[in-house]
Amino acid sequence: MSFTTTHKHRASLPLRHQASTGRRRLRFNKNRLPGLLVVVLLCYLMLSFFSQFHRLDAMQQDLKQLQAQLADLQKKNAELKQQLKTVQSDEYIEQVARERLGLVKPGEARIVPVKPGN
Repeated sequence: MSFTTTHKHRASLPLRHQASTGRRRLRFNKNRLPGLLVVVLLCYLMLSFFSQFHRLDAMQQDLKQLQAQLADLQKKNAELKQQLKTVQSDEYIEQVARERLGLVKPGEARIVPVKPGN
């Protein structure tokens, strides 16, 4: 008997109360549309901003790395230019001719040390 009483009681409730006791239906409200669009737009802008910020950070890291490589290469280039300048000097050419090739200037005598026992 209580089943029929509850059933009768439920039938006599207004529609708004009946909907709240059962499944809730999601209604589309046109007044909320501008607010929803603003929220969606803000979410999109935030996502876009953070994505671009991440790309900018990665590019700055790459730039720092490339600047360090450039500095190293400039230093090595300066060292090689100095080495080339040294190698092309008359003093270096004479030193190599005497020490490695065993050459002497005209009028000089070449002395060759002999190892004992030979």
